[in-house]
Amino acid sequence: MTRKRLDELLARLQPKLARRFRQVMQRVRDKRTLAEIEAALEAGGGALAPLLDDIDQATAVLASQSAAAHAFIAAEVAEELATKLDKLISYDGTNPRAVAVLARRRLELSTELVETQRQAIGETLRLGLENGLNPRQTAVAIRDSIGLTVPQTQWVANYRRKLENASRGALDNALRDARSDRAVARAAATGTPLPQARIDKLVERYAERQLNYRAEVIAREETLRSLEAAQDEAFQQVIDAGQLDADRVQLEWHQRSRPNMRDIHRPMDGQLRRFGEAFVSGAGNLLRFPHDPDAPLSELLGCGCYVTRRVLPVGQVAVSGESKLSA
Repeated sequence: MTRKRLDELLARLQPKLARRFRQVMQRVRDKRTLAEIEAALEAGGGALAPLLDDIDQATAVLASQSAAAHAFIAAEVAEELATKLDKLISYDGTNPRAVAVLARRRLELSTELVETQRQAIGETLRLGLENGLNPRQTAVAIRDSIGLTVPQTQWVANYRRKLENASRGALDNALRDARSDRAVARAAATGTPLPQARIDKLVERYAERQLNYRAEVIAREETLRSLEAAQDEAFQQVIDAGQLDADRVQLEWHQRSRPNMRDIHRPMDGQLRRFGEAFVSGAGNLLRFPHDPDAPLSELLGCGCYVTRRVLPVGQVAVSGESKLSA
């Protein structure tokens, strides 16, 4: 699949997954009232378990969207191969290996989201105690933390503190609602905080923008993972069916030109591999493709690389070689 087509799929599928993430997290927020969260806090931390259960259930929705993207991409690759090889080829979503791949990702995604939410709630409780918040204020902060990471939770808490202290520092937060800048500046000039209801609204909007940012990050990571894993599975099924000789599949790693290129992936640009062989990163790690689930986390976060899989003419054999940059 060409880079142009990969970019088209990324542009098509990523917004859908980001939108889905926002929707399910908003449902989690809406499902528990402030009164329920406050009562849970007064009953003890363990009473917040239902909130984590909600996050786990939301993961199933996200996993379903991700699986749909995976199947769509794999089916398209199979169609391309059918045309290329002039054979009847289709993608089998019930293939045990394909099912196992999606089940594993669903578990990983669920674990990641639930653990992140658990940490975010823990950080919110810590900040609540540290700043002397009452149960109602802490409940508001917990609701604002839903779907966010610990650093984002801290940023939301800091933004609230700046507004409540009538600090001009609130104007430095990039994701703030700039429409209220005049009011915030006046409050800072007079030393009189905005009304609490307005502060709550501004913080809610700020938290929503943080959620939107995280949705985009997760959607990009999940879509890129699907783009690579689905292509790999589609090719593997065709090879397993005896419709394509693995030796004719030439893999090549490409690093996208972007402002924040990863140094450990720079040496991989142009690396050639036979199908089934692993690429070697600048850190010495082995990766079957970008966002390989078996690779260390340091190789995955923020990676924008991609691999092209080219079917060579009959009689030609794929090769393995070093990158163009090191040649």
